[in-house]
Amino acid sequence: MPGEGIRDQLVEAAKLFPTVKGMRPTPKDNLHITLLFLGAVEENGHKCLEKKVIQTFIQPFSLRLDLFGYFKRQQVIWLGCASLPSELTRLVNHLKTIADQCGVQFDNRINQPHVTLFRKAPDSNFPDNPVTINWNVKEFHLIESVPHENTTRYNKLATYRLTEE
Repeated sequence: MPGEGIRDQLVEAAKLFPTVKGMRPTPKDNLHITLLFLGAVEENGHKCLEKKVIQTFIQPFSLRLDLFGYFKRQQVIWLGCASLPSELTRLVNHLKTIADQCGVQFDNRINQPHVTLFRKAPDSNFPDNPVTINWNVKEFHLIESVPHENTTRYNKLATYRLTEE
């Protein structure tokens, strides 16, 4: 999950879109990029993940959020990266390997790393003003998503700092 300053910039980027009835902006506290979606994880799998993720040695990196996109089927407007840093790809692949080793199933569809800005959005014309948000990524989190009223809450279960060996 990004820090407060990056989340503020994401909220400002979302303001570039016209408000359309039924369109739901992502609450500021829920703004994030999903590296790997695990679904429900049993206790043994959770312990195995925690033990192995601690051994992750990938240096901090910078994400340049500079590309608006739209997932038609999900009706999602997002902000992502025109170019992915190699460290992000390494981190995602490393997490997939750990999940496999721990016997934890994950969603293996090819994914465009992105921050969801809106749900239930009609296809949109993207703003004429380009947006660039530079996010220095120094950590990642294990997050639990919990349905809450008409939305989802994200609870941080663990934080892992990126570091070189």
